[in-house]
Amino acid sequence: MRTLLGTVAAALLAISVCVSAMAGPPYPLKRNLVFDERSPYALVVFDAEPQELVPTWNLELFAFAPDTHTWTYGPLSGWARFVKIPAQAQGRRFHAALVKPAGTYAINNINTQGYWHACFNGGTRSFALQAGKVNYIGLIDPNPALEQIFHELPQETSAAHLFVFDTPQLQLTAPAQRPDWNADLSAFLANELPQVTAPIVAAEPVETTFAPGKSFIAGKLCQKY
Repeated sequence: MRTLLGTVAAALLAISVCVSAMAGPPYPLKRNLVFDERSPYALVVFDAEPQELVPTWNLELFAFAPDTHTWTYGPLSGWARFVKIPAQAQGRRFHAALVKPAGTYAINNINTQGYWHACFNGGTRSFALQAGKVNYIGLIDPNPALEQIFHELPQETSAAHLFVFDTPQLQLTAPAQRPDWNADLSAFLANELPQVTAPIVAAEPVETTFAPGKSFIAGKLCQKY
């Protein structure tokens, strides 16, 4: 009976936490995407430092209310989930996704395999993302968060999700401190998304925090419940 209850609880938690993976804008974007200043979506872009700790990693960006430090996303809108970003030995790589509605968003967590999460409740960044714009949010280094996952969480688990809270701090270089980001991003768009003609803007990060969510089934979560 305990095994059955544990299995049911894990399934319910997986549904509640990962519902956003089943709907909304696709990632990665198709090469023939047409996106200009008339779009109701915001295009959000970051580049990432290489890492070789895990085969792939994910990043979750959610709609956020900075005045109350709470999440405002829903199951069908207000989020972007960058999934299965592959390991690489060298060189930075850009990643882009669409979000709707435009507005303030913040990075919630970095995770691997969808189970092991570094939660940035103790220190993340929010961004004002503009509709009809290519919003560059900066250069992200996933290595510190992935190293904490590797060292502080068990390698095997029967639970749906495991979290490192508070300690992880999002490692992000703001656009203003990232040399040549505009030229590098323009080259990426020309090569990978040639029909994106919207203006490119810097979405400068703002330091913020948030409270973890709580579930009567699984307890403390990074996402809202």
